[in-house]
Amino acid sequence: MDECAALECGEIKEACQEMACTELLEYLIKDKFAGKIAVTASLRARSVIVQHMLSEIDPTIPLIYCNAGKVFPESEEYKHDIIQRFGFTNVLQPTGVDETLVRAGDLDHIEWVKAQYDRNHGATQEAMHLNKTLENYECWISAVYHYDQDSTVRSRVEREGLLVRVNPILDWDSERVQEFMEEFDLPYHKLAKVALDMDEKHGDGTDVMTFAF
Repeated sequence: MDECAALECGEIKEACQEMACTELLEYLIKDKFAGKIAVTASLRARSVIVQHMLSEIDPTIPLIYCNAGKVFPESEEYKHDIIQRFGFTNVLQPTGVDETLVRAGDLDHIEWVKAQYDRNHGATQEAMHLNKTLENYECWISAVYHYDQDSTVRSRVEREGLLVRVNPILDWDSERVQEFMEEFDLPYHKLAKVALDMDEKHGDGTDVMTFAF
């Protein structure tokens, strides 16, 4: 990271330090990175919350859904409903080509996702490289949330190579997520809380969620 980039990121962090989530997103989308910002998303509750906020600011923002493994019919239905509900008009898919190639001066941009290939087995962790997908942007709102992120070592806004990476609800706990979902009457994925008894199936005494996307 060069000195100018570090200074810019520091200035953004300082400007955003006291901002509420919606205020932060509006500042980044409309002021700081207008036309140069993209969002990675999933169908997890935390991601749906961010998408709700984004829909009230700019429903034309590039929205890139990230998933690996099998996409169940319930996920396709839920994704369609979310897009229609929020009025998104610029929904994209990762390019899937040359995603592991890192530009000079950049870093490897990755979303860690849970991949599930059938309903009767747990999910595996996979790295989704997004270097080609994100190469035309300057700011990346990272809102997949398949895994919890450690707020002690990360801030909502940070420089990652040539991009400014933003995690708008980094410090939200599960109680706050549930309260927001209820306050705005946001639906959960049908399979979000469906667990399988893996002790009965495999004898290892563990439960897994059927929903990975």
